[in-house]
Amino acid sequence: MLRAVLFTGLLTTLLACGKAKSSSGKPAGTTSDPVVTCERFAEVCKLDGSRLGVCATDRSGSGFVCASQH
Repeated sequence: MLRAVLFTGLLTTLLACGKAKSSSGKPAGTTSDPVVTCERFAEVCKLDGSRLGVCATDRSGSGFVCASQH
């Protein structure tokens, strides 16, 4: 019984931490908190209202673009 309670508490803590925004208030760049504008390589970004992408280096090499995952 005690193991089940501890496991549930640990699982709840881990899931809650995964959904938190970064301390700066900006999106974390994860699937549960995607960015709108790419600032770093490999962040998860929003392509439109429901589709997600991954931040990739643009062709000129001077910045990042949100590229489709498919």
